[in-house]
Amino acid sequence: MERRNIVFLINEFNDHGGAQRVASILTKEFIADGHHVSILSVNQQKNAPSYFSEEVPVTIIHKDNYRPPAAIELSSNLKQRRFVKLSKELKRRYRLQKQRNEVKTFFEAFGEEEVFVIAIQVYGMQWLQPVLYKQNIKVIGQSHESVAAAKSSQRYKRILTYYRQVSKFLLLTQKDADHFEEAGFTNTGVMYNPSPFRQFTSPEILYQHKKIVSSGRLVAGKGFDVLIESFAGVADVIPDWTLHIYGEGPAEESLKNLIRIFELEDRVFLEGQTEDIETSLREASFFVLSSKAEGLPMSLIEAQSCALPCISTDCAPGIREILNEYEDSLIAPVGDVHVLGRHIKRLAENPELFYAYSRSAYENSRKFDKQVIKQQWYELFDELGGRGNGQ
Repeated sequence: MERRNIVFLINEFNDHGGAQRVASILTKEFIADGHHVSILSVNQQKNAPSYFSEEVPVTIIHKDNYRPPAAIELSSNLKQRRFVKLSKELKRRYRLQKQRNEVKTFFEAFGEEEVFVIAIQVYGMQWLQPVLYKQNIKVIGQSHESVAAAKSSQRYKRILTYYRQVSKFLLLTQKDADHFEEAGFTNTGVMYNPSPFRQFTSPEILYQHKKIVSSGRLVAGKGFDVLIESFAGVADVIPDWTLHIYGEGPAEESLKNLIRIFELEDRVFLEGQTEDIETSLREASFFVLSSKAEGLPMSLIEAQSCALPCISTDCAPGIREILNEYEDSLIAPVGDVHVLGRHIKRLAENPELFYAYSRSAYENSRKFDKQVIKQQWYELFDELGGRGNGQ
């Protein structure tokens, strides 16, 4: 296999978001196959660890963590003699151009070799403008969230602005890709997130753990309050079962208070951040996702890859591309405490149903195997150019 140059464009390479995890999984696989992988990061978090290996070179665009404000129009502010605003805008434009030139220099180091740039977040695209039309640079844009989630922020406008002009724009689901095709995009495609592991454990062993797990940042959008209330509603009829939530975030204290209100301190546990989610899953029974909005949740993919049946809210088109309802999972409306509770009770009380769902979950997780997804990336590289670079 010929060596390829692959650059990941990331907002903050050492953030602990799902997009960074996916990029780190792919990076490890690409490097193992002999490709040259590097990271172009807009900013970085101070003194924060990274999912990426230290052998991966990282270039930071804004070493001082600068975040440019939104642009303002010059002529109207000039007419109204808003000189302070004008001065700030001119400084913003000067700095942005300066950083764009530095990005151009970064890519000039590759000479005429082919480079595949994977923009895992659209925010960084504003720094790529000087190199978008270089023939040897193929830019692949990604959105790691649903259309509905993107529309609730500035990201949707950025997608419409920047991703029309990239070589390929990858969505997590066909439904999301269809949306942008209807909006006039001619470069859309679908690429699933890979699971970093895939390990079968006997359903009988998993069920004996009597342990329900969930994971994610402790924020309102993840719906952990709904999950705790749902578990509280059925806790008396499944007395041997416990709930364990992995993650950190600003909602931690309010969730602790909720656990105290329901008097579940010995049944519901906030486990904090784990560096070994695979072991946590293999020591669990089934997984619950209670989010209000998601893209293609890594947490569900990883849970199924450990043969865990799943319960999820119907919070994004990606949910039904991962889960097959009534075959390996149960799905509840977003925010519906009672339906979520009934689903928890049903899986906990029916071992035969649990066993069937567990086996199906593992079999259906095959499409997210990292070897499968890696091969799909190589096919995309070939489609977009695929000249390769000699060793």
